[in-house]
Amino acid sequence: MQTTNPSDPQSSLTSTQAAAVVQALASQAQFNAWVQAHPLAVVLFTAEWCEPCQTFAPVLAAVAAQHPQVAFAVADVDVATDLVANFQVTQVPALMAVRDRVIIDMVRGAMQVHELQHHLQMWQALDMRAINAHFSQQSASAIA
Repeated sequence: MQTTNPSDPQSSLTSTQAAAVVQALASQAQFNAWVQAHPLAVVLFTAEWCEPCQTFAPVLAAVAAQHPQVAFAVADVDVATDLVANFQVTQVPALMAVRDRVIIDMVRGAMQVHELQHHLQMWQALDMRAINAHFSQQSASAIA
């Protein structure tokens, strides 16, 4: 059995450990409920046949293990077809970041641990007040 050291982002995770920190999403309905429950959510769109996806999966799992305050999930494009169609995912691997039920970023391609950690820091530092204010103005304009 492989072990992981949370302070070492390069360490390997077993599939059991990865499953403990990364949720599998199979549908739009499951995604909707999951996003409602988590202020910051990161979804990896992946496929079993995608070699870069398989290389990136342990990177995502290692970073997820280091950041329990962030919800991480994986959506297989061949299983979660309604989710893939809704978000028009055309390339894998792709990461979607969602804060307060607002999609804040979509990044395509595999990353190294330090790159994913950098993106995660940016997503966490984002001032959602400006974004929420924008959407509040848009809603008010649409009603008037």
